[in-house]
Amino acid sequence: MSALEELIWNILGYSSMPVIFLVGFIGTAAVAAMVLKMLGAKPQ
Repeated sequence: MSALEELIWNILGYSSMPVIFLVGFIGTAAVAAMVLKMLGAKPQ
Protein backbone atom coordinates (compact mmCIF):
# COMPACT_ATOMS: atom_id res chain seq x y z
CA MET A 1 0.00 0.00 0.00
CA SER A 2 1.39 3.40 -0.94
CA ALA A 3 1.93 6.17 1.57
CA LEU A 4 -1.00 8.14 0.15
CA GLU A 5 -3.36 5.17 0.50
CA GLU A 6 -2.19 4.60 4.05
CA LEU A 7 -2.77 8.27 4.88
CA ILE A 8 -6.28 8.16 3.41
CA TRP A 9 -7.21 5.01 5.33
CA ASN A 10 -5.81 6.47 8.58
CA ILE A 11 -7.87 9.64 8.14
CA LEU A 12 -11.01 7.62 7.35
CA GLY A 13 -10.45 5.30 10.28
CA TYR A 14 -9.81 7.98 12.87
CA SER A 15 -12.60 10.27 11.67
CA SER A 16 -15.30 7.60 11.48
CA MET A 17 -15.92 7.25 15.23
CA PRO A 18 -16.51 10.95 16.00
CA VAL A 19 -18.69 11.26 12.90
CA ILE A 20 -20.80 8.26 13.99
CA PHE A 21 -21.26 9.76 17.47
CA LEU A 22 -22.15 13.21 16.13
CA VAL A 23 -24.63 11.87 13.55
CA GLY A 24 -26.24 9.67 16.20
CA PHE A 25 -26.53 12.56 18.66
CA ILE A 26 -27.97 14.95 16.07
CA GLY A 27 -30.36 12.29 14.76
CA THR A 28 -31.59 11.44 18.26
CA ALA A 29 -32.11 15.13 19.08
CA ALA A 30 -34.03 15.69 15.83
CA VAL A 31 -36.28 12.66 16.37
CA ALA A 32 -36.94 13.69 19.99
CA ALA A 33 -37.82 17.23 18.88
CA MET A 34 -40.21 15.90 16.21
CA VAL A 35 -41.91 13.55 18.70
CA LEU A 36 -42.31 16.34 21.25
CA LYS A 37 -43.74 18.64 18.56
CA MET A 38 -46.19 15.95 17.41
CA LEU A 39 -47.34 15.35 21.00
CA GLY A 40 -47.89 19.07 21.50
CA ALA A 41 -45.44 19.52 24.37
CA LYS A 42 -45.11 23.15 25.40
CA PRO A 43 -41.90 24.76 26.73
CA GLN A 44 -42.17 25.78 30.36
